[in-house]
Amino acid sequence: MAHFGLVCPPGSSHVTGLTTVARELCTRGHRATVFNILDVEDLARREGVEFRPLGVQDHPRGAFKAFSDRQSQLEGLQALRFGLTMARNEIAMLLEEAPDAMRTAGITALLVDQGQPAGSTIAERLNVPFVTICNALASNPDPQAPPAIMGWGPSKTSFGRLRSRFAYWAFDRAATPLRSAINRYRKDWSLTPLRSLYDTFSPTLQLAQQSAEFDFPHESLPPQFHYIGLIRRVSSSSVPFPFDRLDGRPLVYASLGTMTSDSKGVFRTIAEACAALDVQLVLTLGGNGDVAAYSNLPGDPLVVTFAPQLALLERAAVAVFPGTNSVLESLTKGVPVIAVPMYADQFGLAARLERSGAGGRISLDRVSADAVRTLLNRVLSDRSYAERAKAIGASLERAGGERRAADLIEEKLGRALTPGRERVGA
Repeated sequence: MAHFGLVCPPGSSHVTGLTTVARELCTRGHRATVFNILDVEDLARREGVEFRPLGVQDHPRGAFKAFSDRQSQLEGLQALRFGLTMARNEIAMLLEEAPDAMRTAGITALLVDQGQPAGSTIAERLNVPFVTICNALASNPDPQAPPAIMGWGPSKTSFGRLRSRFAYWAFDRAATPLRSAINRYRKDWSLTPLRSLYDTFSPTLQLAQQSAEFDFPHESLPPQFHYIGLIRRVSSSSVPFPFDRLDGRPLVYASLGTMTSDSKGVFRTIAEACAALDVQLVLTLGGNGDVAAYSNLPGDPLVVTFAPQLALLERAAVAVFPGTNSVLESLTKGVPVIAVPMYADQFGLAARLERSGAGGRISLDRVSADAVRTLLNRVLSDRSYAERAKAIGASLERAGGERRAADLIEEKLGRALTPGRERVGA
């Protein structure tokens, strides 16, 4: 059986997406090990997979939290430059240390998050097969669909195609420092240089945590691309929550994720919007901030540090989220979503949500309590939003999740998963 190495950014949703698929593979007799910085160790072990640390000298415990806090304080070009610098450092750390660590561990195949472009080069260096898994939005280029980081929809018009082509070109230019960092190692290892980060996607199998119904139409997806729907993470049902304080009014559940260190302004706006509606608002801080600092919000919402998300979605009338995993979880519960895009592909996620009819979006640069209230009232009063959420959720369920992912991995990698296969790479 195979020993899978897991390569991904250190963000929790990226880690748990890969480990959930890996756990399913482990039930079938395979092994799985996460290779990442020390901040990932506790999460990886809670997820039930093995862990090997990388970058111990330059990335001690707490380094990722410090990066996240700093990133959340920056905007525009400053945020882009800082993010690219950190991404280059992460790529260098992986390419310096991961091949030897994986060779020593006996890795025979890789599961690579699409957001970590160094993974394909590690696989080529070890001469092992790899699978690309898209835990966020799939980023495959297409003539009529814009890059996932853009907040507009698809278009077949000449102008629309030109705009998307320019956006892909601009993204590729912005990613030049990352491609160059990888190509330095590829040159040393006599590997063909990358022309684009899109070259880092697996030629064998690409799996996207979406459904066709919750994506833009595509003209040119490769044959190895498959939608697998929601990857179901370990439930947070054991997280304590004062359910006795829910009063029976329609529940609005809001979370801005774990990557935002200061959400006070946005939460206050949401609270002010809900205070004038006949709803009950629950806010979860995702571990960021002190509940006491939110004691004076309008309408007296229920604020908690962490929440049992799936249990609350069972009771919710509408959810307010920024990121892919939470949005997909909400839709599988038939709960419409108001998206709050903050960075990266969250803008593309909001565009898909609007196009699907299963929700709307709040633009932070134009946010106001009146605008949020109007949108909330529309989503709550118009049953079509809930009906579309239920339909999209059903499509995500039909796609098969982590079991379908494991089926495809075993089918497509076939004999390559057998240990003892000859591997090259010095």
